[in-house]
Amino acid sequence: IEEMKNRLESKDNTATNNDWRREMKQSTIDPLLQNYRSQRQPISTCVVIDMDGFFISCHTMLDPHLANIPACVGGTSMISTSNYVARKYGVRSAMPGYIGSSLVKELSGGKETLTFVKSDFGLYKRKSAEVKAVLDEYDPNLKMYSLDEAYMDIGPYLEVQLLDQKGEVAHEDIRKKLLDKTNSSTESPPSEGKKDQSANQSPQKQIHEIYQLSRIHDAAKTLLHSIREKVKATTGLTCSAGLASNFLLAKIASDMNKPNGQHFVGPSEQQVLAFVNPLPIRKVNGIGRVMEKTLRGVCAIETVKDLYDKRAEVYLLFKPATAQFLMRASIGYAEGKHHESTEEESGDTEEALHRKGMSHERTFSPTSSWSDMCTRLEGITLSLVQDLRERNLRPKTITLKVKLANFDILTRATTRDVALFQNCNDRQSSQDLVDSVINLLKEAKREHEHGGSTKKSKIALPIPNTNSPFSVRLLGVRCSNFQLEKDNQSSLDRYRTVAHLDNADEPPDLLASRSRDSNNSPMVKNPYLSPQAMPLREKILGNEAKRSTTSSKRTLYTSSPSVPKPDCAKMSTETTGVDEISSKVQCPICQKHFQIDKHGNAEMNAHIDACLNATTVKQLAKEETKCADERTKKKRRRLADFFNP
Repeated sequence: IEEMKNRLESKDNTATNNDWRREMKQSTIDPLLQNYRSQRQPISTCVVIDMDGFFISCHTMLDPHLANIPACVGGTSMISTSNYVARKYGVRSAMPGYIGSSLVKELSGGKETLTFVKSDFGLYKRKSAEVKAVLDEYDPNLKMYSLDEAYMDIGPYLEVQLLDQKGEVAHEDIRKKLLDKTNSSTESPPSEGKKDQSANQSPQKQIHEIYQLSRIHDAAKTLLHSIREKVKATTGLTCSAGLASNFLLAKIASDMNKPNGQHFVGPSEQQVLAFVNPLPIRKVNGIGRVMEKTLRGVCAIETVKDLYDKRAEVYLLFKPATAQFLMRASIGYAEGKHHESTEEESGDTEEALHRKGMSHERTFSPTSSWSDMCTRLEGITLSLVQDLRERNLRPKTITLKVKLANFDILTRATTRDVALFQNCNDRQSSQDLVDSVINLLKEAKREHEHGGSTKKSKIALPIPNTNSPFSVRLLGVRCSNFQLEKDNQSSLDRYRTVAHLDNADEPPDLLASRSRDSNNSPMVKNPYLSPQAMPLREKILGNEAKRSTTSSKRTLYTSSPSVPKPDCAKMSTETTGVDEISSKVQCPICQKHFQIDKHGNAEMNAHIDACLNATTVKQLAKEETKCADERTKKKRRRLADFFNP
């Protein structure tokens, strides 16, 4: 926060005039916002369904007595969900159970106590499937990102309902038409001929071009009410809903009239701004505790209206992706539909380009058993590995989060030179990740036992014994610093920069044959140099510089005294003019030019084989192995190390 304040102050001091905010708004921000405004949906048909206290409501159906007393799902360690009677006393999700129990007892004057119910995920999944079955009738393409929340678009349903010439249409008929439309669009995509034919036809009018918006929105609100009633009649559970022109607004609106209510946000600019301007910025999905603290501390931003008024400062201080997200939030704009990634697994997906990290964590009863901690941590890590592979993410940085029984939080991180999961079926990377987090856990345990925790507890609780055992209640693993597919292209640059070849003055065909016979030679899987290998790089480049002063020809290989040196100039032809340069090809590794060969460029192919199998690369591998051995020798292992952290 202080760094951002200093940047803003420096900008004010160095600006030639004090109107840099106005200039930035006029030249960059306002045109961007105007582009967003032009893409607003004309009608409000996006719906977010949010079940009311889903977990505890499922248990209340089986035991109606829970509806009138403070009750929650969970235990003394952690609360998953509380009913609305308990919420009156401040009991909420993710709160330690013993704190919730104390709140109910103290605020009720001892008249009531908090009742704990054991979780039953089998019951939750069955009820969630029942809810989804009802909602599928109104939108076959709906998305459920959790057991108790659904995103759906009722626009196609309204279109069939309002545009039918026969008048009143039965629900089953509309459902059948929606299913037919979905199946025809997914199973049999239109051919080119059909596309041309449909392009020549006049486009069908949309419902907002035929009917008044008031009639459409009245029908939408009536339809949403009937959906909620059907969910309650079918499952016995109540839900709240938000209806808006995009899912960002619908998500916020779904929390306005809880429980068992709905809220409508109109699509016009005035209606959207009237809804979002007074909202606290924390209400916007995507602005968390850290972002809220930053915006409040740097720019004194409390509401969405403040975010819009100080858009110049926000655009200056934050990264482009974050700044554009905040600009969209300031006017209540978001994409109307959810776009799924269709990239190939071998390429860089949109998620890999923008995702900063991925993490898994689990809360459990406090334990000081080392084997129990390692077992839980291994399960969390393998679950994270599965998600990383599904999304084709290759992390370099690994972070461990440990929450102790007294709610102190310890974090440890390590960064690798080479990213994990370079191959799809890389089992070794999974084991490497497990080993890394186990080592980080050992480090955290060792520090706790020797010096104790250095971080203050987030909750001010009395700690009777400062030398308490290493008792853990939460473990989490985070992977970040993802390597993109295009980053692998730097490998060739590293070959060119680090070293050239150490082989002798031998003909290319002999070098090529030797390279084919050296499959068992130690090769570097990924040519990224560690800091310990840098002296070898300087030695190679220094020898090459000395050799260049005594020879008029450009040499491609290093001068190792123990290995003969080949002269790559003999394998290339001198260039004498522009015409000759245009008739040459270039080695992609050392950038050497070769004459175009009518018989398949055999000379250059042999040269490339020699470049890729150079003894300099072998020397790098030996140097890396030597450095690794030295690091291992620094700490002698004992038999007890394999049983104790």
